[in-house]
Amino acid sequence: MTKKIIVSTIMILWFFCCLAALYAAQGEDVVAVITELKFNKGDIQIMHPGKPAAERPAVLQSLYAGSKVQVFNGAAATILFTDGTRTVNVDEKNSPFEVKPGAKGASGSGRLKDVANTLLGKKTSSNFVALAVRGKSRGPTLLTPRETKLLTPTPRFQWMGMEGQPSTIKVSSSNGLIWSVENIAETQIVYPASAPALQPGVQYSWSAEKRGATPEKAAFSLLNTEESRAIQARLAEIDASDGVSKTTLAILKGSFLISKALYYDAREILLQAAKADPEEPTLHFLLGELYDKTGLKSLAQEEYSEAQLLGSKKP
Repeated sequence: MTKKIIVSTIMILWFFCCLAALYAAQGEDVVAVITELKFNKGDIQIMHPGKPAAERPAVLQSLYAGSKVQVFNGAAATILFTDGTRTVNVDEKNSPFEVKPGAKGASGSGRLKDVANTLLGKKTSSNFVALAVRGKSRGPTLLTPRETKLLTPTPRFQWMGMEGQPSTIKVSSSNGLIWSVENIAETQIVYPASAPALQPGVQYSWSAEKRGATPEKAAFSLLNTEESRAIQARLAEIDASDGVSKTTLAILKGSFLISKALYYDAREILLQAAKADPEEPTLHFLLGELYDKTGLKSLAQEEYSEAQLLGSKKP
């Protein structure tokens, strides 16, 4: 009898623990994510439900039902709701802004829902290995395209290292060399329309070779027509979103393309956006993720460090 009571008690306790865990998990569902942090000369503070003190937001900070975003002295933050239905710019006019979940039935209706979810849970990788000290025996570092799929059939090849020494650019497939050009003094060149057309699904590699140096190779492949159309249509849908800033659109498109291993096209979008909005930490964070995924660890560390610096400015 005693054993039955003990077992029953344990089962009841187990049930309530599971129930409590379930409610806790439901209470912690991410409702929104911060896509832009504009500190300017002010400050931004987040108050999460159940936490006694406010804290500064991290890049791509997740927000929960009841989270409050408060800005001071000209600072601003852009919030994207994870159901994809809207973005909100928080400034001194609507601060503090309390995050509330969308109405029932709205979830899934937003065109940005799947893209918004690519922004969740991103963290800086701590597994960085710096590039080896470069010497005369090592060739240039290939920047792009690098371990990526492509939307464009005429990519721009870009490299760094041994500047001022002419390069020979070679593009090959499993059948051998398909195109090459010599004496390139710059550090980039566009694959010309006059060269043999790149074929979808074929695995290509390219190199930038300099005299007396061992070249490295980087792989890339072109999406087929159907895949390309689907991606382009999705990018067009993102662009058509109402009331979304250019920077957040670039962040959404960049994150979406990264999730599809389209690192070349993501890099083009993110670099252009960072040129227009150099103080936005999220752009540098995504560039860091991109470089990390393509094996450019030192560049990844630089971008992550820049994102951290911009995201921790003191008022």
